Amino acid sequence: MGQALGPRVDAITDDLIRVTEQMIPLNDIAADLAEMRAASIAENIAAVQYVLANNIDPATISPPAGAAAYAQRLARRGVPLTILLRAYGLGQYRILDAAIGLILAVPGPDQPARIAELLKFAGTYLDRLNSSMGRIYEEERDRWVSSRQAARQQWIARLLDSDDVDVAATEEVLGYRLDQRHHAAEVWSTVTGADAVRALEQARQLLSAAMRTDGNELVAASGDRAMCIWFAASQPCAVSDLTAQLEAAGLPVHVALGRACDGLSGFRRSARSAARAKALAVSAGETAPAVVAYHAIAPFALLSDDPDELADLVHRVLGPLAGEGAKVELLRNTLDVFLAEGASFSRTARVLGVHRNTVQYRIQQVTGRYGIAVDTDTFELRFALGICRWYRHILTRTI
Repeated sequence: MGQALGPRVDAITDDLIRVTEQMIPLNDIAADLAEMRAASIAENIAAVQYVLANNIDPATISPPAGAAAYAQRLARRGVPLTILLRAYGLGQYRILDAAIGLILAVPGPDQPARIAELLKFAGTYLDRLNSSMGRIYEEERDRWVSSRQAARQQWIARLLDSDDVDVAATEEVLGYRLDQRHHAAEVWSTVTGADAVRALEQARQLLSAAMRTDGNELVAASGDRAMCIWFAASQPCAVSDLTAQLEAAGLPVHVALGRACDGLSGFRRSARSAARAKALAVSAGETAPAVVAYHAIAPFALLSDDPDELADLVHRVLGPLAGEGAKVELLRNTLDVFLAEGASFSRTARVLGVHRNTVQYRIQQVTGRYGIAVDTDTFELRFALGICRWYRHILTRTI
């Protein structure tokens, strides 16, 4: 069969190039790939003829070099793999049509067996070729995407750390304008692997909708399961709404929102404030809310990182109430809400979802058992309570 196909290879090749151009127009790939596509088709048809002529096992063949290079170029251009595999299916049909025509042109009792053998060969050959080309395409796409991401990371790092920035070039590479208001967010997942990738992408989409940016954001990976996102948003999203949406979606992620700031300097300030908010949320551990906004916790995010000073203040103001354990944590939380609600037992009860008498009992324990006064200047007291919430390691530090 391979020998019989030999004289028809050029005609089949020309016909397949013409049909492929009609079915898969050049504007679906790129005009400058026309020569590579034609060369790939010619190499593949010649390879099929050679394998048939020499009775080579189709399960052992490898794609021709030109075909592999064409697949890699398509991957770098972002052309879908389906276009490439569609072309191979079309090529198989054309070759089978020609080969079966040759078999039918020579009558004989072995025609059905020869056609069945040809179909078996074609199925094995195409499966092997599609598998190989798919792997070549995906490997090149992954390598290309990784290299582009690495380059983007370098441009973003230069934006954050260097004063020598070519703004116009940076905007062109990143596809993101710097002369606008930026709202940065740190997003990190509590799971790993593919689950983290999916959760982060869902969170990005949710944030994009909440910020009303229509996908106009800049994303930079900040670890295996974390990323920083800059949104071109004039108004920050509501923390309560975002929290509710994350919980409704069941996403295993935390979000730290930075300040909304303008221009290149604002790009940096927003990122720094989001990073501080994230560090504070991580410090708080499991008690941290799903969404933390920098503007709500700025005094604590800006605290000195001297743990001895923080521990000294907390123990001086709260005494034994700064200890570990569920009971003292419950009393601290009740006291914090009580002070925030203007020392109102009824409002505190509504916020905590408990009876008014329960609030009275807990406050009596705070004042009686722990000797903490709640009817004087409460700034230092609330400050100490905030440190306990956000810097949990202070609770285990001895002075």
